[in-house]
Amino acid sequence: MKVSRTLYMLFAWLFVAGVMTQVFFAGMTVVAGRWPWTNHAGLGHFLGLPLLIMLVTMYAGKLPGRMKRLTWLLFLVYVLQADVLIFLRVSAPVLAAFHPVLALVDFALGLMLAWQATALMRAGEPLAAHQLQPDGVAGD
Repeated sequence: MKVSRTLYMLFAWLFVAGVMTQVFFAGMTVVAGRWPWTNHAGLGHFLGLPLLIMLVTMYAGKLPGRMKRLTWLLFLVYVLQADVLIFLRVSAPVLAAFHPVLALVDFALGLMLAWQATALMRAGEPLAAHQLQPDGVAGD
């Protein structure tokens, strides 16, 4: 169980770092005009891997139900953002414009889950879902 929780935590932080890197890659393309979109797109599709590992390890690590629900929500937002909206550029450009907005949601959910996973690891024992505060630290 501890190995699964450790893997979950590591891949949650990897996902957060990946989203931050995605923003940099987009900036290198749009603002700096230095890189092609392929760097951004390639990393974007790679970010599904940490999420898949998180989905598996959250059950093996017996994470609290709230974290499981938030992980599924993160996965669904990611799929909508990376594999649905981005392909609507021509047919529904206004919907496609939500692609970067959902990146903010990906970042916020990923960061919240990484903090909560870190709190679980620091506690060294299973915490009930009600003991995790929204900021990811253990409560009383």
